[in-house]
Amino acid sequence: MSTTRFAKPLRELREALLRAAWTQWRAMGGQSAVARAPASIVDPEALVLASLWLNDEEPRLWDFLFGFAGMGSRLLSVQRIKGLLPRFPDGGGERLATFAAAVVQAGRDPRWRVLAGSRRVRAGRSGKSADPSAAMAEPAALMLRLRTGFGVDVRTDALAYLIGRREAWADVRELAGALGYAKATVRGACEALADARMIERSGDRPARYYASGARWCELLGLAQAPAWRPWATAYQLALALLRWLETEGARPMSDALASSLAREWTHARRAELKVLQLEVADTRDHPGEAFLPVFDGTVAALARWIGAAV
Repeated sequence: MSTTRFAKPLRELREALLRAAWTQWRAMGGQSAVARAPASIVDPEALVLASLWLNDEEPRLWDFLFGFAGMGSRLLSVQRIKGLLPRFPDGGGERLATFAAAVVQAGRDPRWRVLAGSRRVRAGRSGKSADPSAAMAEPAALMLRLRTGFGVDVRTDALAYLIGRREAWADVRELAGALGYAKATVRGACEALADARMIERSGDRPARYYASGARWCELLGLAQAPAWRPWATAYQLALALLRWLETEGARPMSDALASSLAREWTHARRAELKVLQLEVADTRDHPGEAFLPVFDGTVAALARWIGAAV
């Protein structure tokens, strides 16, 4: 089999990821040339981690990362980024250490010293990022805006998530999975928000929580609550798939072997695909080489999800 077997889905996925990152950095103060603002809430930690990987594909992303390290690091959660890191492909620790070194020097933020270790600072071009406070009016910057007002805290992130659910109730398991915090920590945060009458709490067990979109939109001056999308899951899944397509999927092999490997990969990632509400084909319905076009369709569906959700 040709090494270009997965060339088309690889290209589509890479382009979707880069467009998403460029668009979302606009809500983080990045001077992106993308015309439109992101429609969904930007997940700051997920975007930073994804950009550290995508920097291999697009070196200019480091300018945004370096600029944010100096002007916006106070709005990042060290606890959360450490919690999300294991979800991303191997090698993320070294990439994060490079960013952490920039935060320590440019942002003078001592919280990142342990992550930075002895890593040397990698400079970026100036003028590519602005103070993120200038973009706070954008609905997609809701998480940063709430952190600016209430602090970088689990309660703040839980509130942003619930507002982004647009009137839908959520339990602790859903919140913890989306935000990357321990269930006990999320439960305590939601209980505190409910006691403060900032969100509603159901009377059933397990308890569910809800934030009034109309109430919060009126307070924040938003016409409509921006939607929460599971970007941490989307980025880590897409990056893992990108790596697979660039390495394992690019090896010369028969269609039979390629189909077998693609089937194994898809089966191992069923949970993440379901989080994104992407259809997961039953591999038993597509024996042998018949699974290859199904796999191509899965990659294309993920690329479309990223393009539509941004």
